Amino acid sequence: MSSKEAGERMEIRMQKGAKPLAGVGEVVAELQRQLPTQQSKWIEQLRQSPGKFAELEVAVHHAFQQMADQVMAGLLAEVTKPADWAQDAKKK
Repeated sequence: MSSKEAGERMEIRMQKGAKPLAGVGEVVAELQRQLPTQQSKWIEQLRQSPGKFAELEVAVHHAFQQMADQVMAGLLAEVTKPADWAQDAKKK
């Protein structure tokens, strides 16, 4: 994630060179699009290799940690929108 100096618009990006996030809604919508595909992959992995349940559990936890990081980036983008960011900066 990157940002500009205080006083200017803060831009939150998920990757270097990616477009700035508009807010948490954008992140949640993307996760909702991706999650069904990921769930199908996990189900198939478990069907093919039930003995690797513990490894899959770790992978699922890791995936949700990454999703939580993305949601936090979206929240930060939401509260640092230009108008809101300027108003909050003036209050302090």
